[in-house]
Amino acid sequence: MVVNRSYLSIMSMILTVILSAGRLTAFVLRSPSSLQQYSVRQKHQRIRRWHHFSAQASSDDVSSTTPSPLSQYLIYWRGEHKEGYSQSFRHWEFLSALSATIANANKGVEASDVFKQLERTTFTNAFFFDPFKRKSLEVPSLYQVGLYNEALQHISFPTDNNYYQYITTEVIANTTERCALIHSSYRVVATGMEYSTLVEKASESGAFDDMISKEIQQVYKSWSLRRHEYSFADDDNNPRFGKRTTRSPKKEQAALIQLKPLLIDFGGKVDLKNPDCHIYLLEGLRDNECVADVVSGGDELNKILCIKLASGAKHSIMAPNQRICVTNTPLCSISAYLLANIAMVRDNQTILDPFAGSGATLLASAIISPSVQTVGVEIATDEVVSRDDIRQDFVSRNLSQPTALLAGDAMDAAVRDKARKSTGGEAFDVILTDPPYGLREAFPGAEGVYDGSAALLELIDAMGQDRREGTPLLKRGGRLVAFYPCRQGQSIIELLPSQERLERAGLQLQDTREQRLNSGLSRWLLSFSCY
Repeated sequence: MVVNRSYLSIMSMILTVILSAGRLTAFVLRSPSSLQQYSVRQKHQRIRRWHHFSAQASSDDVSSTTPSPLSQYLIYWRGEHKEGYSQSFRHWEFLSALSATIANANKGVEASDVFKQLERTTFTNAFFFDPFKRKSLEVPSLYQVGLYNEALQHISFPTDNNYYQYITTEVIANTTERCALIHSSYRVVATGMEYSTLVEKASESGAFDDMISKEIQQVYKSWSLRRHEYSFADDDNNPRFGKRTTRSPKKEQAALIQLKPLLIDFGGKVDLKNPDCHIYLLEGLRDNECVADVVSGGDELNKILCIKLASGAKHSIMAPNQRICVTNTPLCSISAYLLANIAMVRDNQTILDPFAGSGATLLASAIISPSVQTVGVEIATDEVVSRDDIRQDFVSRNLSQPTALLAGDAMDAAVRDKARKSTGGEAFDVILTDPPYGLREAFPGAEGVYDGSAALLELIDAMGQDRREGTPLLKRGGRLVAFYPCRQGQSIIELLPSQERLERAGLQLQDTREQRLNSGLSRWLLSFSCY
């Protein structure tokens, strides 16, 4: 009876595919609608940034756990609305968030140690679009081609590190859910040129063991299978580049029949709208080990069978237009998430923002890890930045309110001391901030213009002062992560704090990335560790 029900489910799904051909929502990986020119120099800079890092493996001992049967994953990245805003942060945010997730789940493991070993992770493009193959069409810009090819990537983790065994499907799913730059993540179950190969590999992997019928009374996961083809990108007869043309109900029907030996034993029902298990068949992509730009063999396309693990962070719930506290210069939700994830925010930490503004960094930290204690310092008065509204932004999202929202100047030693006392008198685990730059929030007695680079330098000097007096603002092993403005004509190298300044504060610069705001202004994300 189970087999018959499964057979009927598959046939029902095929019928639904045929009937709903014109209204199904496709899982689409497409290039942005607006074409933008991207210089060769900038392209090379991006490639260097995103290329996998090299790092020495540490020799820390960890307890043994069982990794997932097949440690291959795909990440579909969110697009960017304007060039240079988020693309270069993708790998950095993911690896930082993954390190924090592993540390959260394993007592005694330091996120910074995990990150050092994960820096050798490689990201391989699953798409390969060669614009020069489409001679009859206008060649897209290098920026558009690069954005398309890098939209979906395989992840290969170094297997010779001490933390590889902690990278499970659950860990990847939890990491995905806290990353603002990830659309969704997938576990690769099987790859091959033929459907029979997929069936064989998928059965051997055990990925669907919890869905296969064993007992009549058992409750099974509902499921759906969607097929998407990407060979159109190099099709000279296809008039559209990067449009919604990845699904063919007819081909999906044929694929379901070919995969019947695998699907026939599934005990759950087919649910195309809200299934427990989203299965995807992706054809015309490069697999993880493909070194040549070949995605087909004869009439067959390379096939990847995968399971969706999770969707990325719903950061839009804290977008400026969704917040109760409204200011003139709010930090966008993506940037707030970036600060928190790069800082590897994790459970039960204490978080300080010395230039809190509307509290975006604190809100993002609390959403990512609800058990954190957050403290904000803001010089503007309540008439300009309402502390009550900031608290309501937390309460309305069922989050614990900030431990303290202090009115005052973080450069004042007494204010910093009050901030420390609000969380028990100890130094903070993390300092996150987007210092004011350009026009500041206007209020009586305040200067209209404030140099953001000076603000961060003053903060570092204040940290040095506290350190000399034996009351450090940041714990050893803690993180200071901040944006740093750089205007046209300025050099970030010249603007960075001097080594002497950093040494007084006990800080070491770990990494930097540029985020372009407009033609005349960029801000750099700086990450420091405290020793």
